[in-house]
Amino acid sequence: MNALSRIFTKLAPSERYWASIFFIFFCAALLPFGSGPQKVSFYLGIVFPALVFSTREEYRRLVGNPYLLLPVALCVYALLRSADPDAALSTLKALFTFLLLALGAMKVPTAQPAVVKRGALLFITALLIYVLANAIHQAMTQNWLPGQRLGKLFGGVENVIFCTALLVCALVVYSWACLRENDYRSLIIANAVVMTSAFWLMQSRTALPAWAGSMAILAACAIPPSDRRRVLPWLFLSMLAIGALGIPALLERGNSYRVEIWTHYLAEMRECGALFGCGWGLDRPFTTHDGSAIPHPHSIYVQHLFWGGFTGLALLLLTLLPPLIAGIRQAHFAAWALLPGCIALLFDGRGVITSNLNQRWFLAAVPLAFLIAGLTTQTATSTASGKNA
Repeated sequence: MNALSRIFTKLAPSERYWASIFFIFFCAALLPFGSGPQKVSFYLGIVFPALVFSTREEYRRLVGNPYLLLPVALCVYALLRSADPDAALSTLKALFTFLLLALGAMKVPTAQPAVVKRGALLFITALLIYVLANAIHQAMTQNWLPGQRLGKLFGGVENVIFCTALLVCALVVYSWACLRENDYRSLIIANAVVMTSAFWLMQSRTALPAWAGSMAILAACAIPPSDRRRVLPWLFLSMLAIGALGIPALLERGNSYRVEIWTHYLAEMRECGALFGCGWGLDRPFTTHDGSAIPHPHSIYVQHLFWGGFTGLALLLLTLLPPLIAGIRQAHFAAWALLPGCIALLFDGRGVITSNLNQRWFLAAVPLAFLIAGLTTQTATSTASGKNA
């Protein structure tokens, strides 16, 4: 190694840098200053260092990961089925940023459950402070009163549905870490605090199936068989009591229009062709029977059906499910962040990998990139251990 190479190696960011910059990237989305801080932290803090300081071995390992081929295949199909040049360009940008996101995530140090537990609690605290700050702001400026649903939030995570889903994602990761440490008391307290906030302040119906479905799968997978008879009954009763707190407020919300929305877009998809859909990036808004304007299907799965037909939906499921199952089996924390995101996006959202650094990124693209990066690192570690043996 020559002198220039040694200097370049010393300039490479440390593992602590990568853990910090991803946390800054997340917190930047909660600032009331538009998307500027989030884009700066992503492009200058993550993308540029990942491009400049990644080694050839890291590129080779990432490209050789079979789970990465699935989102690439989805994006290639989206390119082939693009409705216009803008949609094709957006898909290329989305794929490029996702690959660099995964490359940066590979540099984050592997965290033990205790570290994950502290990190998840930090994310939950940041989100709850964000929600309370918005509640105070709306009480002062919009006459918001306790018991009403919060309106549009002032940060990059502006939709209360996506903010609540993010809270659930962080909560499920924290619950996973608690189960790994047999800390059932902290698990129950955190679930009670977060879900009461979600039901009372944000009143998101999406949160209930995302939380209940994820916690059911988590309990089935993460509780040791020897403890299930002792733990599951009172854990189930505790979750049931927490869930019951939100049912009255959620029932008062009225019609969600989901059945009408999905029926309309599925009919449009059949007219275009059930196998290949209507074309990627196509917008076809419609008006409900009572005059509400609906710009998109409010489900990434229905959206991919509309855009790409059954082929597009199959590629989406192949992008999400194999790494999710592998992550659960290998006890990777990102799998438990992706799971509630996948359930929540059944009821909201559009594309799973988008070109814009928006709030949907944190529900699907970010945990998926971390999961693929983690599986890449674990596979490389296992291979190295086998050779040493």
